[in-house]
Amino acid sequence: MAKTVKILQAPQAGLSDMAKLQDLNVESILENIRQRFEADQIYTYIGSILAAVNPYKTIPNLYDFEVMEAYDKRHIGDLPPHIYAIANDAYYSMWKQTANQCVLISGESGAGKTESTKFILNYLSKMSQASAVETGNDVSVEKCILQSSPILEAFGNAKTVYNNNSSRFGKFIQLAFSSRGVIEGGKVQDYLLEKNRVVGQNPGERNYHIFYALILGAPDEMKQKLGLGAPEKYKYINQSGCIKDPNINDQQIYSDVNEALKDMKLNDEQVSDMFELLGAILHIGNLDFITAGGAQVSSMSVLKQAADLLSVDEYQLANALTEKTRLLRGELISTPLDEHQARDSRDSLAMNLYARCFHWIISRINVRIRTKPTFHSVGVLDIFGFENFEVNRFEQFNINFANEKLQEYFNKHIFSLEQHEYNAEGLDWVDIDWQDNGECLDLIVRKLGLLSLIDEESRFPKGTDGTMLDKLHSNHAKNGFYIKPRVNNSKFGIKHYAGDVFYETTGFLEKNRDTFRDEMLTTIKESRSDFIYDLFEDMQESSQPNAAKKNRKKPTVSSQFQESLHSLMSTLSACNPYFVRCIKPNSTKAPNAFEKTLTLNQLRYSGMLETVKIRRAGFPVRRLFDDFVRRYRPLLGKDTQSSHSQHKCISLLSSYESTNQKWQIGRTKVFLKEDLEIKLERDRAERVETLVTKAKACFKGYRARKAYKATVAKIVFVQKYCRMYRQRRRFLNLKDATITLQRYERGRKARQLFHVMMEERRMEEERKREEQRRRAEEEQRELERLKAEAKLRELEELQAKLEEDARIKAEEEAAKKKREEEERQRVLEKAKAIEAAKRLEEEQAKIRAEEERLKLENELRIRREEEALRLEKEEAERLVEEKRLEEEVRRREEELAYAMQQVMTHFDDSIAQLNSPSDLNLDKYYGDMFEEADQDSEYQDDDPDEDSVSRKSDDLQYWEGYLNMKCGGMVNTWKKRYCVLRDETLMWFRAKQEALKSGWLMKKGGGTSTLSRRNWRKRFFVLKGIELAYYESDSDGAPCKGIINIKQTKDILDSSFGRESSLDIITDKRTYHIVADNADDLSEWFSILMRVKNANEYELKQMQDEDANPKNAIGTLDVAVIDSVVPVHLQTKPNAFAIITAERVFNMSADSPEDMNGWLKALTQYHKGQRTYSKEEILMSGWLTKENTGTISRPGITRKKRYFILTSHSLDIYKSVDLQHKLGAIALNRLCSVTVPDDKMFKEIGTWKFTIHSRRYSYNLFTPSNDEAWKWTYAIQEVIDSKPPIETPSQILIKELREASLNGYNDEIDKIYKLNPILRNVPYMLKSPLLPLPYGQIMSSNLDKGYTTLQDEAVKIFNVLQGSEQLPDPMPVIQGILQTCQDLKPLQDEVYCQLVKQTTWVKDADNLNNLRNWQILCCMCCTFIPSRSILRYVRFHIKRQVELSPKTQMAAYAGYALEALKRTRTREFVPSRDEIIAILGRRDMNATVFCHGGGSCQISINSSTTAGQVIHTLVKGMNLDSCYNRFSLYEKSGLVEKAIDDRSVVADILAKFESLNAQNDDGNKDSRFRARGLSDRGKPWQLFFKLFCFLDTQSVKPDSIEYSFLFEQAHEEVIRGKFPATDEQLIHLSALRMQFDKGDYVHGDWINDLTEVYPVDRLKVKPKEDNDFGFQQRDRKDTFISGTLRGIGEKTLKRLQKSASDDNILESVYRDDVSATITAIIDKWRTLKGTSAERAQNIYMSFMRSWKYFGSRLFEVECHDGRQAYPKSIWLSVNKSMVAVHKINDPNPLDEFPYEKILSFGAPIPNEYKIIVEGRRSELTFDTTEVFEIAKLMKAYINEIVKKRNMIPA
Repeated sequence: MAKTVKILQAPQAGLSDMAKLQDLNVESILENIRQRFEADQIYTYIGSILAAVNPYKTIPNLYDFEVMEAYDKRHIGDLPPHIYAIANDAYYSMWKQTANQCVLISGESGAGKTESTKFILNYLSKMSQASAVETGNDVSVEKCILQSSPILEAFGNAKTVYNNNSSRFGKFIQLAFSSRGVIEGGKVQDYLLEKNRVVGQNPGERNYHIFYALILGAPDEMKQKLGLGAPEKYKYINQSGCIKDPNINDQQIYSDVNEALKDMKLNDEQVSDMFELLGAILHIGNLDFITAGGAQVSSMSVLKQAADLLSVDEYQLANALTEKTRLLRGELISTPLDEHQARDSRDSLAMNLYARCFHWIISRINVRIRTKPTFHSVGVLDIFGFENFEVNRFEQFNINFANEKLQEYFNKHIFSLEQHEYNAEGLDWVDIDWQDNGECLDLIVRKLGLLSLIDEESRFPKGTDGTMLDKLHSNHAKNGFYIKPRVNNSKFGIKHYAGDVFYETTGFLEKNRDTFRDEMLTTIKESRSDFIYDLFEDMQESSQPNAAKKNRKKPTVSSQFQESLHSLMSTLSACNPYFVRCIKPNSTKAPNAFEKTLTLNQLRYSGMLETVKIRRAGFPVRRLFDDFVRRYRPLLGKDTQSSHSQHKCISLLSSYESTNQKWQIGRTKVFLKEDLEIKLERDRAERVETLVTKAKACFKGYRARKAYKATVAKIVFVQKYCRMYRQRRRFLNLKDATITLQRYERGRKARQLFHVMMEERRMEEERKREEQRRRAEEEQRELERLKAEAKLRELEELQAKLEEDARIKAEEEAAKKKREEEERQRVLEKAKAIEAAKRLEEEQAKIRAEEERLKLENELRIRREEEALRLEKEEAERLVEEKRLEEEVRRREEELAYAMQQVMTHFDDSIAQLNSPSDLNLDKYYGDMFEEADQDSEYQDDDPDEDSVSRKSDDLQYWEGYLNMKCGGMVNTWKKRYCVLRDETLMWFRAKQEALKSGWLMKKGGGTSTLSRRNWRKRFFVLKGIELAYYESDSDGAPCKGIINIKQTKDILDSSFGRESSLDIITDKRTYHIVADNADDLSEWFSILMRVKNANEYELKQMQDEDANPKNAIGTLDVAVIDSVVPVHLQTKPNAFAIITAERVFNMSADSPEDMNGWLKALTQYHKGQRTYSKEEILMSGWLTKENTGTISRPGITRKKRYFILTSHSLDIYKSVDLQHKLGAIALNRLCSVTVPDDKMFKEIGTWKFTIHSRRYSYNLFTPSNDEAWKWTYAIQEVIDSKPPIETPSQILIKELREASLNGYNDEIDKIYKLNPILRNVPYMLKSPLLPLPYGQIMSSNLDKGYTTLQDEAVKIFNVLQGSEQLPDPMPVIQGILQTCQDLKPLQDEVYCQLVKQTTWVKDADNLNNLRNWQILCCMCCTFIPSRSILRYVRFHIKRQVELSPKTQMAAYAGYALEALKRTRTREFVPSRDEIIAILGRRDMNATVFCHGGGSCQISINSSTTAGQVIHTLVKGMNLDSCYNRFSLYEKSGLVEKAIDDRSVVADILAKFESLNAQNDDGNKDSRFRARGLSDRGKPWQLFFKLFCFLDTQSVKPDSIEYSFLFEQAHEEVIRGKFPATDEQLIHLSALRMQFDKGDYVHGDWINDLTEVYPVDRLKVKPKEDNDFGFQQRDRKDTFISGTLRGIGEKTLKRLQKSASDDNILESVYRDDVSATITAIIDKWRTLKGTSAERAQNIYMSFMRSWKYFGSRLFEVECHDGRQAYPKSIWLSVNKSMVAVHKINDPNPLDEFPYEKILSFGAPIPNEYKIIVEGRRSELTFDTTEVFEIAKLMKAYINEIVKKRNMIPA
């Protein structure tokens, strides 16, 4: 502390404030600065401006903490000058001026700006921490801001010739403070990072610090992981010759950066990714190129290291660096780059990687220190200083331009504005001259200024640095601030405020364009690293259909920098500035060295003398009169008589200084010198302290008096209540005694009265009993008499009746006997006839009786069934009624309990009424209570009056209100509906959408007891605000059955079990058990209820203010399909109007004429009748022929010519150009698409066709003009692209999860998983896709597979996923899903999302359905790479599921899927059955690889194993590491073969074989393989291992395995006819082969298959003349067929031979030739007797090697040479050193083309191969089906040449 005080109290050399200099000139200022510098007093004031000289050494104790404390709350000038004084004044000025502050640190490079910035940040941080300790706040934000400095310096600073720690970017650090002075956050804004320093530095300079820190400071494990070695090995950091600097500790920088990155909350993975990117940049710098058929990477090992660190494919990266692609008529054309262009691509990649990484670091720092709106802020600007190097480039131009702007800002505040204000206020002032740089800025930024011309030339495709310089010279050569060099070179100069600077224009335009080719961007975006992808995620490609238009609008680097600089100046203008001028004392960075000339130049161009003058003479402090009076009111005496503020100011200032030297009065302000303001502030502080002390004393006295009075009042209060208590106790005792006496007296009187009444009652009862006994006896006697008389009368009547009956009976019997006798005779006569008829009758009666019985039984059965049904129905109705009664009883019981509770509550108040019986009426009381309870249980739903009135927004885009609707149909009635017009859609609802949610749910009975299913009730639930009401139905006026206050519930639980989706709402009195129809519906209810329960008032209001949800609408109508909207006259509906469409008429009726007019105005905005367009609305218009179709175009559909108008929202269709009748409109959004015109369709129909796919329909449009078709396509696509992306809930969910996971919000993630309905397994069908899929039908190439639309296919796949566990064999289903995703690429992400949904929240992780879904997910992960956002989502989901269920079968599949995602490559075919079986078993699969001689071996592969990896394994296994030639894998079937690219996935090849074999079994062949020249010819497809590149055929030893391969492939070329030899030589070679295969000839041996030893095809095209075998050809008899074939010509014969399907025909034609050839071979074979197999093989190979070009691969092609130098059919020879052209069967070439002379090669169109040779006017063009094989072989040979030249072992 003593040392610190000593520094502050040390005598000051010179003057601490140069405004006090007596002799004002530059020399005196320079001398003052020098004296202070030599005394280690590096800071000097110029008023409030600080000049800081860089000491280039550490001054002890100058920046200690005690020094900070000393400057706290001190004014400028109280202590010696210091950077802390400026920081302290800026800090406290936030409160004094209530405005934002900023500190501008300026100076040349190396003047100490960065260190000054750190000192200011340290001071502000300490002030904030002190305030935080006082207020108890956290100080982590301050630490993060301070820790950001090491990161920014390591990544943004570098050593230059002037400065060891020069900022190579500009930064504005803004610190946000709270009202208590605590830093609550901040923001770092960066400007113009010097990207080219990454790839090149000037001599003596270094790259950015982080590169050296990484190499020299990283641990060995890290460097080994990054493949880093000594720094001298890397071009990007060694080319300047300066690697190490003794003043820079790179190891410490690495340690500080690592510590700071931890404080920034960057996890280990992010830090590792960042260092891997830096390592990749260093490796990229070591890439070099050579010319061989265009630029080629010379070191593939270096490229592989860089590609591995960037997680990209090395071959794809090589192509991106060496090839340029462009889009021509829908096709990508590749063009090789030269060496210079390739190096530019390399450097561009490195610069953009570093720049993107730097911006990402800035963004992470801002995320860490971000803040909400705060009190005020202090900003510190540390921007690059003025630079003037030996060679100044584009970066120095921008840097110096920024310094010019800052100098202008300084001049404006210090000179211009200040002097202008003095003059405006009428002060006595003499203007001071100063150097104005406005004209220099005009030269740069005005119209047609330097920046404008540079940008203009940058946008010209053919613009060059030379043409740009010519424009600059021609436009500004006469400008006084522009310097045109006398010598004609590539430079121009500018007279800056700091001196003349010449700029080298080479590379100006390239850097200004900042070109980053699409090929590299595409490659980087395909990186498997999320970190790399995130850096370039927002960078868009330019190779779009309308790329040319976009490129013209693309901002240049200078325009972006100018815009950001303008934003900076706007920010600074809103702040109160402080200036720190940093001065560099010498150019050698030596301590204690002071160069006067250098310092003097800085003083002059910075205007230091003028600054001192104006600070000395001026009045830097100025305040308005009222503000001054308000500020210094404590100093104003009470005797101030004047009420005017100006007079008060004069009075106060005169008391301090009467000479007016230090103050002046203007028209509106007071102007003060700084020392006078400091004195005023001191006196004010003392006066305020005195007043505050008095106020404190008064307040303390007041508080004491108040406390005393309160104590006295409490004592009196206690006394009062004590007296009251005693008196009340006495009164109550007396009252109790009186009541007791009264009670006993009343009791005595009541007992007396009771005894009297009881006696009277007994005597009355005895009297009544005696009367009743006498009356009963009399009634009994009378009854007995009446009974006796009645019995006597009955006996008499009975006797008379019996006598009469006997008489009548006797008479009837006599008459009967007589009749019977008469009849007996008649009956006997007819007995036989009657008997016969009777029998017949009885038989018929029996039949009828039986029929009747059956009929009765049937009717009885029907009646019984009807009766049973009726009984069941009655029983059901009875049960329903019982349920209703039970519910009613339960409700009444609850109401009664509630009423009783209310009675008990009011019992004390009503007990006094018991003494008065006339006042007590319990029935009435209970009835009132029940009535109140009923009223409380009813739900009041009174709609306010304003809801029935329509309302709208300002732009008529939103309109709503009640309307009466009649929509036609069978039931044509008026219904009142709530209608909403929004987003060009008219929706109508049953009622206004006040409810947050509504719908049907099952509610289970009351209480917490478990009731049966019949106690459930289906109720319509409505959630409004915090109340959940349920009704009997959803109709208007339905009775409310109850209301639940959600805010007052105890808990809401998800009680789903099995397939029952239910939740429990627990209240204080009961539990509501509610069941939804499905899990999604339940999740939505659960989510909204939890949101309401946890929401505050503001959140509730936001939820209630949400617009109507279209999902709840009864119906919708797109306004685009409305034909007209007209008012109609109806007597019953006076305010009616009609909406007319092509299909229906909607009648509407409003409540008032105003509402009707409002609806008419809103709807007619989109009216489909006549419409007038403004000129700006019409993007394109014209006549087109329209064909409306729901699917693809079909012949016979009527096409009509219509007039189309394209606007920014839709494509409108009219019948004619006068726009009188609108026929329709196609609303365009982001999911619409338009197909490009098709040449093939033009050839078929003669017109150009393009198709628009909209939400409902697809429209085929035709035009005869190709240009017109492309214009329409581009215009419509541009409108579609301009629409905002459509986000589904799934995409929003993915974003929420990503944000939560990046910030580490695990609780938020758990909440999302719990509440979001998407993350839930469901057992029902999906109604719509989870992701937005493009509209329209699937392309015709996939129609034959039964596909419809993407939406339909997505839903189908989801349905398949639900029933997958029931399949006995899942293979076809899995392959079907994979094949659909392969054919329809947009479905890949959709299926991933579906699988994530179906594997979430599964109760049993190992149930069969879940495991089946995980198996499908594993297959998807092994086959397709999802898009980046979905890839993160899937990976996050897999990791989470493993954490939830770690030791399950599901976890094993999840781990397998996660590993598969890391290695999966792009596939062309879906996995084969064997591969799927291997995936389901989570193991590798076996593949068989064949080679010559019938040998084979089994290798283990997975779904991502490449052919290159298999080749490496086979080479290692066969000990072929030191072979002279290169091997490859082939697809082979018989003699047909095709080399497999090293990057191809082997499992993909096997899947293709399975597909081919299946097609062969069906008798079909895929045209795709025929187009490639592949046909199996009935033989199985195999993986074949053989030689590919023949690099050295002469050095191969005969006893090696490689020699055997060489021999077999040489023979293979012979029998294919691809070796130039005579017939005699071929006979000899065939005989040698027979000797090698079978040994010596044995009598009777014959060659059964000539194709195995001789090129039989040669016989088919051989001219018919004497052969060359040396013997007479035998006569043969020509058949009719052979004679006919031989007479039609050689070319026709070849075509017939190629198209012939029956080999027997050709064999019959050429059987004699074949027989003669076999005989010749056998004759030759006989002569080889005794020759061993090895000897025969060596002779064979000796002959083959004797051909100069042995090892060349011969391709038969047709040549298109305009000079006709070559025959049409030729051999194209490709070997290790060149490409040659041969006549067929001619061993000597017609022409040779070394690879060094080949500029480019490739296939611009299918089946056409082009080679461009240096020095040859015309390009070589060949027709062949083997273009891919030729290009692949040439590239392989070129790569080998590159390896050989760079001496890199293979």
